[in-house]
Amino acid sequence: MTPSLTPRLGGALFLALIGSAAAADASLDAGRALFNETAQPQCALCHSLKDAGAEGEIGPNLDDFKPTVEQVRAAVTSGIGIMPGFAETLTDAEIETLSTYVATVAGGSDPAANSDASAPTEDAAAAEPETPGAEILAQGDPAAGAKVFRKCKACHTVEEDGPSRVGPNLYGIVGASVAAVDGFRYSGALTDHAGDWTPDRLAAFLANPRKAVPGTKMSFAGLRKPEDQADVIAYLASLSDAD
Repeated sequence: MTPSLTPRLGGALFLALIGSAAAADASLDAGRALFNETAQPQCALCHSLKDAGAEGEIGPNLDDFKPTVEQVRAAVTSGIGIMPGFAETLTDAEIETLSTYVATVAGGSDPAANSDASAPTEDAAAAEPETPGAEILAQGDPAAGAKVFRKCKACHTVEEDGPSRVGPNLYGIVGASVAAVDGFRYSGALTDHAGDWTPDRLAAFLANPRKAVPGTKMSFAGLRKPEDQADVIAYLASLSDAD
């Protein structure tokens, strides 16, 4: 009896495998669409993820971070740091699909793969600049800074009296008091930072926000190149109405 059933069983197994693979592909496609299009703001604006073709630099690079399904689900549901929660805009099923997609393509399905993910890499740790503020401004190119600043626009506006978004409006920020934009809810860490946003302090913050101000809600990894820091500061300085 067994030999006569083997072809049928083999055929059923083959069909089951094909169906399983097709379902997995469909699930990945659905997760990719949620990451790039459905979630608002779009995940791709803030995060890098190779499979999705995303190159955002505000939040962590997900290919490097390798989050687990549980980590993604918690962040997407309730938010983390400056990242908003999506529980009111995505269904539970969509959150699960998105979480599974990110963990799968980023290689974080195994919790052990993320055991050291929270530790900053050597490349991400930028040293505080030692260049005096006046020299930073002199070295910066406002036009180049405007291009670099594009990666900041998802969270900040720069128009005079412009609205705050995830981060505060940055018009006139160079030389202004720290944590001084009316109506914006700063972290206690940044409020305690106090003082003024001199070019050298801005450069240190842009290089590595969480090193310059431990406890800040700003999740941007930082601008690693000193020239990018100088260019952005020169661009921001050019927007001020100060003499």
